[in-house]
Amino acid sequence: MAITYTWKINAVDCEVSKNDMANVVYGVHWSLFAQDEEGRMASIIGMQSVGDPDPENFTPFDELTEDMVVSWIEGAMDMEMLQENLTRQIEEIATPKRVTLQLKKNDNVSVDPVVE
Repeated sequence: MAITYTWKINAVDCEVSKNDMANVVYGVHWSLFAQDEEGRMASIIGMQSVGDPDPENFTPFDELTEDMVVSWIEGAMDMEMLQENLTRQIEEIATPKRVTLQLKKNDNVSVDPVVE
Protein backbone atom coordinates (compact mmCIF):
# COMPACT_ATOMS: atom_id res chain seq x y z
CA MET A 1 0.00 0.00 0.00
CA ALA A 2 1.54 3.29 -1.11
CA ILE A 3 1.01 6.04 1.45
CA THR A 4 1.83 9.73 1.13
CA TYR A 5 2.69 11.62 4.34
CA THR A 6 2.17 15.37 4.73
CA TRP A 7 3.20 17.61 7.62
CA LYS A 8 1.37 20.71 8.84
CA ILE A 9 2.90 22.96 11.45
CA ASN A 10 -0.09 24.34 13.34
CA ALA A 11 1.78 26.74 15.64
CA VAL A 12 5.05 27.22 17.46
CA ASP A 13 5.73 28.24 21.05
CA CYS A 14 8.47 30.87 21.37
CA GLU A 15 10.45 32.57 24.07
CA VAL A 16 10.20 36.30 23.35
CA SER A 17 13.89 36.78 24.12
CA LYS A 18 16.67 34.33 24.89
CA ASN A 19 20.45 34.86 24.76
CA ASP A 20 20.03 38.05 22.68
CA MET A 21 17.80 36.24 20.17
CA ALA A 22 14.13 37.12 19.59
CA ASN A 23 11.16 34.75 19.25
CA VAL A 24 13.13 31.58 19.92
CA VAL A 25 11.09 28.45 19.11
CA TYR A 26 10.99 25.87 21.89
CA GLY A 27 7.84 23.89 21.00
CA VAL A 28 6.16 22.84 17.76
CA HIS A 29 2.46 21.93 17.46
CA TRP A 30 2.13 19.62 14.47
CA SER A 31 -0.20 17.40 12.48
CA LEU A 32 0.94 14.49 10.32
CA PHE A 33 -1.46 13.30 7.63
CA ALA A 34 -1.34 10.08 5.62
CA GLN A 35 -3.27 9.23 2.47
CA ASP A 36 -3.28 6.01 0.50
CA GLU A 37 -3.83 5.61 -3.26
CA GLU A 38 -7.57 5.07 -2.68
CA GLY A 39 -7.91 8.44 -0.92
CA ARG A 40 -8.30 7.03 2.61
CA MET A 41 -6.82 9.44 5.15
CA ALA A 42 -5.54 9.28 8.72
CA SER A 43 -3.86 11.82 10.97
CA ILE A 44 -1.98 12.30 14.21
CA ILE A 45 -1.45 15.54 16.11
CA GLY A 46 1.10 16.39 18.75
CA MET A 47 3.59 18.78 20.25
CA GLN A 48 7.35 18.37 20.07
CA SER A 49 9.91 20.29 22.11
CA VAL A 50 13.01 21.49 20.31
CA GLY A 51 16.39 22.28 21.79
CA ASP A 52 18.09 25.63 22.10
CA PRO A 53 19.35 27.04 18.81
CA ASP A 54 22.99 27.61 17.99
CA PRO A 55 23.41 31.41 18.19
CA GLU A 56 25.87 31.25 15.28
CA ASN A 57 23.26 29.59 13.02
CA PHE A 58 20.07 31.14 14.41
CA THR A 59 17.33 31.76 11.86
CA PRO A 60 15.10 34.73 12.73
CA PHE A 61 11.45 33.80 13.19
CA ASP A 62 10.33 35.77 10.12
CA GLU A 63 12.66 33.65 7.97
CA LEU A 64 11.53 30.25 9.26
CA THR A 65 9.76 27.93 6.82
CA GLU A 66 7.54 24.97 7.51
CA ASP A 67 10.15 22.68 5.91
CA MET A 68 12.83 23.96 8.31
CA VAL A 69 10.66 23.37 11.35
CA VAL A 70 9.63 19.91 10.10
CA SER A 71 13.31 18.98 9.77
CA TRP A 72 13.82 19.91 13.45
CA ILE A 73 11.00 17.72 14.72
CA GLU A 74 11.51 14.75 12.39
CA GLY A 75 14.97 14.24 13.85
CA ALA A 76 13.56 14.20 17.38
CA MET A 77 10.63 11.87 16.76
CA ASP A 78 10.17 8.14 16.13
CA MET A 79 9.03 8.49 12.52
CA GLU A 80 8.76 4.73 12.00
CA MET A 81 6.31 4.43 14.91
CA LEU A 82 4.23 7.39 13.66
CA GLN A 83 4.04 6.00 10.13
CA GLU A 84 3.10 2.54 11.44
CA ASN A 85 0.31 4.12 13.51
CA LEU A 86 -1.03 5.98 10.47
CA THR A 87 -0.82 2.84 8.33
CA ARG A 88 -2.86 0.91 10.92
CA GLN A 89 -5.48 3.68 10.93
CA ILE A 90 -5.80 3.51 7.14
CA GLU A 91 -5.96 -0.31 7.22
CA GLU A 92 -8.77 -0.08 9.79
CA ILE A 93 -10.69 2.30 7.49
CA ALA A 94 -10.16 -0.05 4.52
CA THR A 95 -11.16 -3.21 6.41
CA PRO A 96 -12.88 -2.27 9.68
CA LYS A 97 -13.02 -4.79 12.49
CA ARG A 98 -15.70 -2.89 14.41
CA VAL A 99 -18.58 -0.71 13.26
CA THR A 100 -21.36 1.29 14.90
CA LEU A 101 -24.80 0.51 13.48
CA GLN A 102 -28.21 2.01 14.14
CA LEU A 103 -31.34 -0.04 14.62
CA LYS A 104 -34.15 0.27 12.12
CA LYS A 105 -36.82 2.63 13.42
CA ASN A 106 -40.26 1.23 14.05
CA ASP A 107 -42.78 4.06 13.75
CA ASN A 108 -45.58 1.91 15.25
CA VAL A 109 -43.92 1.57 18.64
CA SER A 110 -44.81 4.01 21.40
CA VAL A 111 -42.81 4.29 24.55
CA ASP A 112 -44.51 5.31 27.78
CA PRO A 113 -42.44 7.60 29.97
CA VAL A 114 -41.13 6.10 33.16
CA VAL A 115 -42.67 7.77 36.22
CA GLU A 116 -40.95 7.33 39.55
